[in-house]
Amino acid sequence: MKIESIRLENFKAFKNVHMQNIPNFCVVVGANGSGKTTLFDVFGFLKDCLTYNVGKAFQSRGGFREVISRGEEKGTLLIELQFRMPITDIERLVT
Repeated sequence: MKIESIRLENFKAFKNVHMQNIPNFCVVVGANGSGKTTLFDVFGFLKDCLTYNVGKAFQSRGGFREVISRGEEKGTLLIELQFRMPITDIERLVT
């Protein structure tokens, strides 16, 4: 499986981010507070949503207000991953 793109809206520091053409090996570098850990928490959040439920995923991060971007308390949270994976022996793009 290869992640092709990540789109985030209102997830903590990421108000509107779309990363495309992600290489197989990717190093994330940035200043303190720039969102490196938050990027990895996106995957932890999704894992918790699928393992438990969305409520528990929010709760383990301090609630909805701690996850949603500042100033967007009534907004929506969007996490979109596109990845390639083999389905019936054909590699397909999955969203």
